[in-house]
Amino acid sequence: MRLALSGLILGSLMLGGIPAHAQNTTFGQGMSGSGGSGMGGIRPATAKKKAKPKVDPNMPVTHAASGASDTLMGGGEPTLPLKPLEMDDELKAMIGSDMALDEPEMGRSIAAGTERDWYLPYYAERSGDFKLRTLFPLWFERRQPSYGNPKMEDRASLFGGIYYNRRSADHHDDILFPVYWNLMDRDSRTTVIGPYVNRRQMDGDEVSETDDWLAPLYFTGTRPGNNGYTIIPPLLTYNNWDEDGGTTVFGPYFCSWETGANCDYEAADEIDRGIAPFYFWGHDEHSDYKLAPPLLWYNTNDHIEASSLTVVGPVYRKHWEDLEALHVFPFYYSLWGENERHTTLLPFFHYGHQGEQESLFVNPLFLSATGEKGEKTFVTWGYARYRGRTQLDMYTPLVWHYRDPDIKLEQEIYFPFYMSRESPREDTKVYFPLYANSKRFGVSETTFVTPFFQHSHDLRGWSTAVHPLFYVGRNGYDTHTVAAPFFWDFASRDSRTTIAFPLYWRFADKESTTQLVGNVFYKERPVRHGTDWQVHIFPLFSYGETPNGHWWNILYGLAGYTRAGKQSEIRTLWIPLELSPED
Repeated sequence: MRLALSGLILGSLMLGGIPAHAQNTTFGQGMSGSGGSGMGGIRPATAKKKAKPKVDPNMPVTHAASGASDTLMGGGEPTLPLKPLEMDDELKAMIGSDMALDEPEMGRSIAAGTERDWYLPYYAERSGDFKLRTLFPLWFERRQPSYGNPKMEDRASLFGGIYYNRRSADHHDDILFPVYWNLMDRDSRTTVIGPYVNRRQMDGDEVSETDDWLAPLYFTGTRPGNNGYTIIPPLLTYNNWDEDGGTTVFGPYFCSWETGANCDYEAADEIDRGIAPFYFWGHDEHSDYKLAPPLLWYNTNDHIEASSLTVVGPVYRKHWEDLEALHVFPFYYSLWGENERHTTLLPFFHYGHQGEQESLFVNPLFLSATGEKGEKTFVTWGYARYRGRTQLDMYTPLVWHYRDPDIKLEQEIYFPFYMSRESPREDTKVYFPLYANSKRFGVSETTFVTPFFQHSHDLRGWSTAVHPLFYVGRNGYDTHTVAAPFFWDFASRDSRTTIAFPLYWRFADKESTTQLVGNVFYKERPVRHGTDWQVHIFPLFSYGETPNGHWWNILYGLAGYTRAGKQSEIRTLWIPLELSPED
């Protein structure tokens, strides 16, 4: 077809008035007659060499740095041309050809040039062993040496735009457009006659690939390695297979398999088959299944855990090595095994037992259970009881009585008014909301009188509170006194904080003492060889001393004096003036 397009292009060029003689270019003469797209070879351009300038022997010799070019000197940053994508005509002729690389023009000769004859509508072109003739639009012929064997001629002809014929060392083609195609090369042959397609690909003397089609009724083919396909659309048939498996569809029947030569239930490692939507079955290395949707039936077997499952409508049946299950959704559930059984019939009852003693019975009226160690639980409307290592009785959700005989603990709750907890370790009574007392004998005691008054004492101290205003107490070496929101005092071994809001603030620790009384600020801290202290009467006057001097200010520098050892300075109008040691 490329040959036919070339003939059309030649005809259009002749109608456009192409000159009768070729113009030589770097590429020689091309098929188009303009000399710009020929494949006859590139004639190298010669450039005049510039004479090297004479070198002054007295000039210093420069050398490029390591890794740099020996012929280039360092300079400024490289710059791009104004139009970096612009190409000259010679470069354009070298690139951009749409000629297929596997179908190059052969036989053109740059030395012999190109001869052209043009006698409308006849056109001929000759260059070496390359010949092109056309009687547009009835006949077109191109002759050149064969690409695979230049000693043999490669002839391609187009007659009337519908019959194409080519003979060469590599091709044997006949096309009668659009009903007949027969294309042959060294390794393959393709024949198309209307809807029929036949293709053979050779690998040496053996056929490696085949395709046989009768569109749109039948398609089949093979590939190397036992691969192939067959498609028959009218019969809804599809078959595709390779070394790893395949898929077969025939109407409602399908089969998909892996690691097998064909759809063999025994040979394939993994297979799925079915007749949609009626029946499906399959297996893999560890399990198999069967499914019949119209019957609401499903069955599967797991060979690893040695279990099976069958579902028929609402009936569910499961088998394990040591357990069985039978359910009828949504009302009946049953599970049993060695020395155990569990049965549920909604909404009437559930019963189960396991081992020698453990059991559970539930119905709308009550619950009765026995534990593994013989403990018993009974629950009904308004009453619950538990008897085991401990004991519990509940009368409505408001009254609870709990007992632990091992530690002699007894606890009662009459919600929300009364709670008691008694044991050899403690005694707690709560009469909500007026009074509460909790004792840990020999350890601590806490008493509430109404929610506001609280007094506690233990081995480390005591505390008294009138919530939320007054708090006082001691815990070891720590004390606190709070009369909110005006007075706060917290003391420990190493520090003390006292606040009498808003006039008095005092913070003291091992590092320093800071105190504010109204507008009088005082701070002191221990330093080497003495104490560093200062006092400020905001904003009028401030005074301070250090181990080697002192200082004072009026209005923070309107007037002031500082002495540090033998150095001293005065401040007047906030300007410091250093005095000599003699002064």
